[in-house]
Amino acid sequence: MTELVLESPRARGLFVLTAHPEGCRVLAQRQIERAAAAFEKPLSGAQGKTALVLGSTSFGYGSSTAIALRQAGFERIIGIGYETAPAFRGEKLAMSSPGWYLTDTLHAGDEAFQTYLGDAFAATTRDRVVADLRAQGVAIDLVVYSVAAPRRSHLGQEWNSSLLVMGEPLEVLGLAYKSGELEPIRVEAADALAVENTVRVMGGDDLEMWVSALLYSGLAAEGMTVTALSYIGPELEPLRRMYWDGALGAAKKHIDATTAALDARVAASVGGKAFTVMNPAVVTAASVAIPAMLRYVSDYLGCDDAGKGVYADPLDIGIDFTRALYGEGEPWRGQLDEAGRLRLDGRELEPGLQATIAELWSEGEPGPPPEITAQGLKRFKREYAMLYGWQVEGVDYSAPYAVDPELGEGQRVFDLLG
Repeated sequence: MTELVLESPRARGLFVLTAHPEGCRVLAQRQIERAAAAFEKPLSGAQGKTALVLGSTSFGYGSSTAIALRQAGFERIIGIGYETAPAFRGEKLAMSSPGWYLTDTLHAGDEAFQTYLGDAFAATTRDRVVADLRAQGVAIDLVVYSVAAPRRSHLGQEWNSSLLVMGEPLEVLGLAYKSGELEPIRVEAADALAVENTVRVMGGDDLEMWVSALLYSGLAAEGMTVTALSYIGPELEPLRRMYWDGALGAAKKHIDATTAALDARVAASVGGKAFTVMNPAVVTAASVAIPAMLRYVSDYLGCDDAGKGVYADPLDIGIDFTRALYGEGEPWRGQLDEAGRLRLDGRELEPGLQATIAELWSEGEPGPPPEITAQGLKRFKREYAMLYGWQVEGVDYSAPYAVDPELGEGQRVFDLLG
């Protein structure tokens, strides 16, 4: 292994190219410890079960849910994530992903984790996982679908998703990441083809194929639960147009329809269930890329710091998810909305918080944002850096660390990309 001192990240625009190995390790370990404290003893409904987490290798909902499930008593966590090994340019680290170090940390301390580094959309990935499950005699009790990607290939076709609105173009004051000021932005309208492409990438097609593979191969355990992690957001008009009523929303509605259809299939086949899970907004790499979302999440964080709301990070929601599904008395039954979705976004949609955010948007004008928004953006930037292992409290960034830990079959990691 190669040890290097990494004092600052390499970046291209807003996207970080080099994660910090020790920062990622510390962050992952702290999440494990938080989840362990949340479940002082295993949940009886979770013990001995096996989860398949599609989208498990980045610091977000997939990995947080996997960590919470394991600490609640799951016996085996099978993850799928698109990660490649750290790359060098001469003796310098050119590129490394937080998912590589997160996976290394989870696997180093717990043999329950088994991870495939591959394209979750690819039939070859699905075939390999199914073959291994059959060879190991393992059936799946829970499917967690948390895949977000800009493009998808299938049977020789390729689709690209878009961040466009429906109807007329959207003109709104957004928040600029670098300057920290409110600036006008214009989001163009999607045509029918752009919407269809986005649905093909971000909709429920891939989830349906994974569940079908499990059912057809006899690898769906009795009572298997299928969940798709999604987002609906508030009634705030600019955000509603950008997300739920935009091209992304068309894909999310397709997921809703997919889980509704799968619910009937899984119930008839193995006595199980399927539903969409509506999670709250959180700090992610996508939050920077989606127009209007950066301002909204910064407002949310600023309101939390000001005592005007309660922000829940992905691990909080992973713990909520696990308790809802496997807590005593089946709490999930009381947390479904009229459309049959599991709602974990109540803290975000609390009326007082949403009224404060709406007021911030109504008073905004180009230039410096309100103090709450400015404070929220400062916190956003810190938490965004932490997603890549930077600005993690307690990490000595002047010390050398191994930047290329081995991840192979000896660590229960199977590279399908190499």
